[in-house]
Amino acid sequence: MSSTPSNSFESSGNSSSIIPLSPDKLQELFYGFRITQTLFVTAKLGLADCLQKGAKSAEELATELNVNTKVFQQLMRLLIHLGIVTLEENDKYHLTPVGAFLCSDAPHSRVGSVLSAAEYYPVWGNFLHSVQTGKGAFEQTFQMNYYEYLAQNAEANVNFNRWMKESNRDFLIPFLGHYDFSSATHFVDIGGGSGMLTTAILKKYPNLQATIFDQAHVINDAQNLLDSAGVTDRCQLIAGDFFDSIPEGRDLYILSRVLLDWDDDHALAILKNCRAAMEPSAKLLIVDHILPKQNETLFQLSLSLELLVLFEHLTRTEDEFYDLLSQAGFQVSNLIKTEGAFSFLEARVN
Repeated sequence: MSSTPSNSFESSGNSSSIIPLSPDKLQELFYGFRITQTLFVTAKLGLADCLQKGAKSAEELATELNVNTKVFQQLMRLLIHLGIVTLEENDKYHLTPVGAFLCSDAPHSRVGSVLSAAEYYPVWGNFLHSVQTGKGAFEQTFQMNYYEYLAQNAEANVNFNRWMKESNRDFLIPFLGHYDFSSATHFVDIGGGSGMLTTAILKKYPNLQATIFDQAHVINDAQNLLDSAGVTDRCQLIAGDFFDSIPEGRDLYILSRVLLDWDDDHALAILKNCRAAMEPSAKLLIVDHILPKQNETLFQLSLSLELLVLFEHLTRTEDEFYDLLSQAGFQVSNLIKTEGAFSFLEARVN
């Protein structure tokens, strides 16, 4: 549910190797929510899009964005400290290369990631509930689960799909070369959403056929992506619920970033439906985060706790994946760990 930024706070499992924080650094950390909301407001206003057209003064921008001029001037000064903008001698603001990531149409835009993160920002306010009870905080906050929330909130669903595209583009697709898809003839991307992963695989393997399987409100914009990539004739879109059934007859079934959203009972139900749909010769490929037993990073640990507040479970370890697959009737045939955020876990029918 998150990208994988580099960080300097990595743990080797030995507390003596952790560099002590200074009081100033500790203060920076516990006021981090201010920065989170500053970036959200910046993205929501479309500030970077305005500056992409050319340098402007604070007054010009405030008028264009319809915000309070005095407050906006303070915001711009903060954005200078964050490296989002610079102020030139003519009192006009320029967008920095970092700030360009907040342009909605930039090749490597992260606007969807920023806006989507804001949807579960309030959930972290109930983090104490999760720590005390082991329960998710999302339902505590919104009285519904995450996917019910997306189905009922069109803007949140749009931002979620944008975030999925951005994170697939930056943190998954660059590592697809670690797995060889050439032995398959037709794969189904279960929970394939807007089709970013499927499109990338089809472009790399021109002999492959594919099916994207997801809920109707999620796959609505997949067609445009498939059309623009020129792979529409090799991909079928099927709307459905993977808790009910999964399309049969394919020789490769992909669960990319799906199981991380569900607790063991739900994950097992998904896997059993995959097993029921698969022929004995078919393969299952799981693309997911795996929590290492040691040398975990700050990102890996914070992601695990984020899964808790959102979905009521922690990131699974390698042993936990193996056990879950065994219960569903699978045997792991290959595990490929990459230098990126995700690992590829291949399984066959037992």
